[in-house]
Amino acid sequence: MGKVKFRKVASVFAITSVALLSAGCSVVEDTASRASDQLTDAASKELVRQACAPIQDGTINSSELRVLSSIVGSVEGGGLPEDMVNVLNELADSGDKAPAALQDRLKTSCDNATAQSN
Repeated sequence: MGKVKFRKVASVFAITSVALLSAGCSVVEDTASRASDQLTDAASKELVRQACAPIQDGTINSSELRVLSSIVGSVEGGGLPEDMVNVLNELADSGDKAPAALQDRLKTSCDNATAQSN
């Protein structure tokens, strides 16, 4: 094989390799992005589950209120719906007893968040 033909084959191989590597990187990036989205979605659903668990029986007692108040900082910007974050903040500020109106708003927020995630 002559030097010129070898160089042409080597050039084609190099160009093909770069194209394949670029395509491979794109696939890896897409896969990583989908995995990240799935983790974010799972984390958001878990936060909704934790925030909504205390209200499932229709009321929030003082120990449940303390738990909800303790997670308020971690839920802001954590993928929860804005209305749920607002209710949780108001519950945290309400003291030792959660007003019935706030409990009702949390129940509604939980129902809406559950309906949207299905």
